Amino acid sequence: MTSPDGLSLRRGPCPVGAVRFLRAASPGTADRFLITALDLDGRVVGRLDYRLCHGCRAGYVDAIAITGPWQGYGLGREAVTLMLGHAVAYRWSTSRRSLPGRRFFAAMAEETGVVFEGRAVRCTHLR
Repeated sequence: MTSPDGLSLRRGPCPVGAVRFLRAASPGTADRFLITALDLDGRVVGRLDYRLCHGCRAGYVDAIAITGPWQGYGLGREAVTLMLGHAVAYRWSTSRRSLPGRRFFAAMAEETGVVFEGRAVRCTHLR
């Protein structure tokens, strides 16, 4: 996969081996979720925080982060794919504050066909 400016977004296999992903609702909420990427020793190497409004069929990515040495191996891509699988046919948005974030979500939109709007979707429940 390449970004819109032609840069490669994948490095190849993860350097240490398998990474597992856990998805859980954030404590005390029904609409906030966290996907955590863990290495073989159980250390957190990435996370994706997002919110869903099932009534409006809308989702918002609050934050996605992969630790430096693990960037470029497709972990963010895998986390977003898992997220989308739990909210099929939802409208998605993200803040897109950083240039790498804008590039990442543009590449994900191209790969998945899901548009990640640059501002919050019109859902009062996600504010």
